[in-house]
Amino acid sequence: MKFLGNISHLSHSGRLIARSSQSPPSGAFVFNKDKKKIGKVVDVFGPTKEPYISIGIFKSIGAENFEKKSGEDLYVSNNPKNKKKGKFKRNNKNRKNNRS
Repeated sequence: MKFLGNISHLSHSGRLIARSSQSPPSGAFVFNKDKKKIGKVVDVFGPTKEPYISIGIFKSIGAENFEKKSGEDLYVSNNPKNKKKGKFKRNNKNRKNNRS
């Protein structure tokens, strides 16, 4: 894991907003300081040198746990394994099988 940034605030939509010095890949898992998986990167926005990271918090964790954790360190997985490109390959295989 590598350092992602610090929690800025909890948005009205229930997403965690963090400030970072890098742009992590969309869909990368985000961890807290205790190495507990808390969510996924949903969006990266703002200035390129210090972007904001929008993190979708897992329902099992609950957004209310982050209301007063401003400034806490967050980490991101080095190798995100949840890329969506495999999903499309499976759909194409299913389509070929259905055409036969």
